[in-house]
Amino acid sequence: MTESLHTPLPQKAIVTLSDTDLAGGLTSLRWHLQGLVMDGACLVVIDVSDLDEMSSTLLAAMLDTHRVCRRRGGGVVVRHASRKMADVLRRTGLDRVFEVEAA
Repeated sequence: MTESLHTPLPQKAIVTLSDTDLAGGLTSLRWHLQGLVMDGACLVVIDVSDLDEMSSTLLAAMLDTHRVCRRRGGGVVVRHASRKMADVLRRTGLDRVFEVEAA
């Protein structure tokens, strides 16, 4: 009997955020991201096209998710970042942590 190594593709989850979603706070987002990771996602794509700006608490939630995903060989992708958001990520060095896809 021979064994073959099988490496499954990373499970990908896509989350679209809007200012309305975040108006009530980030607790539900943190739980949602944690649930995705607990369900096996190791690549989380966060679409920020409907956000006006990124708060420090949003960045913290994304970093928490990234840490767990990174241990599994994945990470967090920030999709459709505006020029302003991409600049904030660059100035803070987070563009080296997250993969950033510009708008």
